[in-house]
This record gives sequence, C-alpha cells and structure tokens, in this order.
Amino acid sequence: MRLSPIARISSPRGRHLLSWGLCALLLAVASAPSSAFGEDYAHPEMLVETEWLAEHLNDPTIRIVDVRSAEAYAEGHIPNAVHLDQGQLRDAADRLLYVPPPERFAALMRELGVGNGTRVIAYDEVGGQAAARLWFILDYYGHTACSLLNGGWRKWTKEGRPMTRERPRVERTEFQIRTNPQTICTAPELARKLRADAVVIIDARSPEEYRGERVLGPRGGHIPGAVNVEWRMNLTEGDVPVFKSAAELRRLYESFGITKDKEIITYCQGGGRAAHTLFVLRLLGYTKSRSYYGSWQDWSTREDLPIERPKSSR
Repeated sequence: MRLSPIARISSPRGRHLLSWGLCALLLAVASAPSSAFGEDYAHPEMLVETEWLAEHLNDPTIRIVDVRSAEAYAEGHIPNAVHLDQGQLRDAADRLLYVPPPERFAALMRELGVGNGTRVIAYDEVGGQAAARLWFILDYYGHTACSLLNGGWRKWTKEGRPMTRERPRVERTEFQIRTNPQTICTAPELARKLRADAVVIIDARSPEEYRGERVLGPRGGHIPGAVNVEWRMNLTEGDVPVFKSAAELRRLYESFGITKDKEIITYCQGGGRAAHTLFVLRLLGYTKSRSYYGSWQDWSTREDLPIERPKSSR
C-alpha cells in the first residue's frame, strides 16, 4: 500500500528524513554567502578580508600597496607590499581636476609593478581613507581591479599576521591610461547642479566642518544643499574599524534620501574622505555616483561660488 505524502512524513522513517532535511537546510543557510539573501554588497570583490590576503601573499597577479607613511612602512608592513605616498595622488597645480597627470601616474604604477592585468590590494591604518584615494585615482584612469583590505593594517596586526621590513623586488610593468571622466565632477559642473532634484551632494567631512565651526580653508561652511554624512559612519566603532554590513550602509544612506536613482556627488576637504564615501556607494551598487575631488579646498577659494552655513555660525 502506498502512503500519502502526509502519511510518509508522519511515519517514524519520514520524521527521521525530515529531521535530516531540516538540518541540511539550516547548514546551507548558515554557510551560504549573504548575497544569497539580498544582504551582501553589490560588488563584494571591492573588499578583501585579511584571511584571503594571507592566503594570497605570493600571488603574482596581485600587487599589495601600503598607503601609510614612509616611516610606518619602514617599521613594518605586509609581506610583498610596496609603498605609495598618498601625496602623489593629488596635484594641487591642476586647479580643475586635481589628479596627477596621466604620464606621471602611469610611470608611478609601472614603478610599483602595477600593470593593466594586476589586481591592486590597497591598505592603510585610517579606516581605508588613504587606500580609497588610490582606488579613486585608479578608477579615474580606467583600472577598476582594485580592492581595499577590510580593517587594513590595524586588523592585520591585531590578528598577529606576518609582517616584514624587507622591500619586495618589483619588475616594471606596462600600465596604459584609459581615462574615465565620469568618475570626477568639477567645480563649474557642480555649481550648475546645486539644488537639482535629481542630484544629491554628500559632504563627507565632520559635522563641525560642515557647520563652519572648524574652518580649514579661506571660508567655512558647506556647499549649498549638501547633506552631511561623515565618512566615519561607513565604519564600525572600536579599535579595529571595518566596513559596516551592506544592510547597515543601505539604511544609512537611504535615511538621508540618498537613493540609486539619483546622481550622487561626494566631496570633503581634500578628496580622501570623499573617495572613501564614493567607494562605499560603488560597493553598494550606486552606479550614478562620482566625486568632486577638488572638494572644499577648491570650492572655498573660489569667491564666485556660494557657500552655506547655519545662521548661528555666521
């Protein structure tokens, strides 16, 4: 006699199989990537964890770049990492884009052993701000294969992972420039977009800078209509900050009305914090996002451009 489905489940053997099936399902849920449930980053390849990097230290297809100070690098760094001074990633002589000239940047990448087929892994000790600057310039010059080390140097050392003072031998490579102008917004262009309904301007500086209470330029305040989302809000708190989960970051930006259907433009004081915020937006899949790299350092010097600050700060 054939049993009905309910009878089969109700039988001792059926209950046993159902129990095993539920266990298997729970294990699958626990081990599955969070993207399977819509909670992962849109582009998880933009972040790497310390465990992954520890297993790929000798991978010839990657180049680890330390964007801390030269002194910190000399005292100890991740094995096979090369050093890059983040000061080389901004050109004050270019009063429009502020990026290093293409020939100079291409030569720098060749010296570091970064070719067009190289995956760059960048890290620092300040929550990814300096590393994000490198990511931003690489993205502008058409090299999208760059990831940030989540937790950076602080997480790496806290976990007791290997470090060295030896500088790696680097072979020069070929790095061809493919400029991506959509990555950058200039001051004249931004001035034409002020208060546009389809545009959101994010000020990634501190609230004190945004309100004009802390002035780091000729004028204090912020770009009219900008919303203040300090870059540190992208990270967890504590001694070893890492990027917040995708769900937390989505809630954060959506709470400010920052949605994927709008054009998003980030800025800060000198471009680094704005690059960090842009990195997070791209991580979440905000494709219509770019950065005003000149930032407040540029805007505040242009007397023809308007500024805004609370009445109590004037």
